[in-house]
Order: sequence, then structure tokens, then C-alpha cells
Amino acid sequence: MQTSEIVERVQQRGELDSSQQAHDAVIAVLKALALRDLGEQRDNFAAQLPKELSEVLAVGDPEIKEQFDASDMVRRVAKRLDVTLDSGQRRTHAAFSVLMDAVADGQVDKVLEALSDDYASYATWDGSL
Repeated sequence: MQTSEIVERVQQRGELDSSQQAHDAVIAVLKALALRDLGEQRDNFAAQLPKELSEVLAVGDPEIKEQFDASDMVRRVAKRLDVTLDSGQRRTHAAFSVLMDAVADGQVDKVLEALSDDYASYATWDGSL
């Protein structure tokens, strides 16, 4: 999946007014994940994303391995985007689910194994959490 398709899907799912808002949501989620301990899955996950997006994920120092749950990721995304927690949750869900759609199913399973269980609800899209 190309970056433009990812952004378009995030805009639709997140019911966002512009592709810029969707792009910003994707970048915010990736920047949060760049700080998260993904173990050896960081490189494998990044390798399956378009170059522009994989570079954002790779910016996090792999020596810094934070542990935070999905609700903390939502707070980080909301703060970065300067939006309410409700809006941050919807944007995080839209972006994370599209990113999971963009990689192979086996990679999704491995990424989710590296995260706490509460991330699973963000990995799929049914319109709500």
C-alpha cells in the first residue's frame, strides 16, 4: 500500500476534513510507536511500510525501549496533534488500523504480540472502539 492510499483510508475512517489531518495522524502514531518497545518487530514492521513512513518509525532510538499501553498512545497522539482525547482516539484507531492493513497478516500478529493486549482493538476497523 502506498502512502497516498494509507492517508486516504485514514481520512475516510477518521472522518477527517483533509488529507493533511490524516497524514498528521499517521505520522503521530508512527512517532509514538517509534518510542515503544517493539523488540525485533520494529525493523520487520518498518520494512513493509512505504519508505517515507518506515523512516518515521526508524527515528526512535532502539536503545530507548518504552512500555506504554494503547490509552497512553492515544494521549501521546492527541497531544502531538493538539486535539481532544476523543478525537485522538478516533485518529489513533483510524491510523493504526490502516497501518495494520498495510502489512502482511503475519506481521500484524507479530507486532500485536510485541504490544500489550489493549492494542488489538485498535488494529482492526469496524467503525468504533
